[in-house]
Amino acid sequence: MSDGYAIIRRLWETGDKLELELEMVPTRLRANPRVRADIGKAAIQCGPIVYCLEEADNGSNLHCLVLPKDASLKTSFREDMLGGINVITAEGKRINEDAWGSDLYMDDAPLEYEPVSLTFIPYYAWANRQVGEMTVWVREKEKEKE
Repeated sequence: MSDGYAIIRRLWETGDKLELELEMVPTRLRANPRVRADIGKAAIQCGPIVYCLEEADNGSNLHCLVLPKDASLKTSFREDMLGGINVITAEGKRINEDAWGSDLYMDDAPLEYEPVSLTFIPYYAWANRQVGEMTVWVREKEKEKE
């Protein structure tokens, strides 16, 4: 290893194989707080693959989606999507925009949330089904007090 890279020095011959086994467990990544656009948000990664939310699976206005910090991330293989891909799902929340009304600003207006299922697809696979928005970074929310 050198600076985080595996270095293999050898004379390669026809038929040589290199097998790489990576732990493919979904994890949350967080940006440095100096990255203003991503503060309070998380990205999902599984092994070396970064995932994203796409409108095709999660509806429009992806900025209204929230991933609770205690939500478990579940990986499953979807043969019916894009020739077969691993997706990651989690129970999330969506801000109820209709509950806000038509006012642009309000004082003392608590946000209302609705439960939703979030579907993350590999970032490399986005924009292959229909026109729509995509985001890698999703807002996180602390567990609500009971």
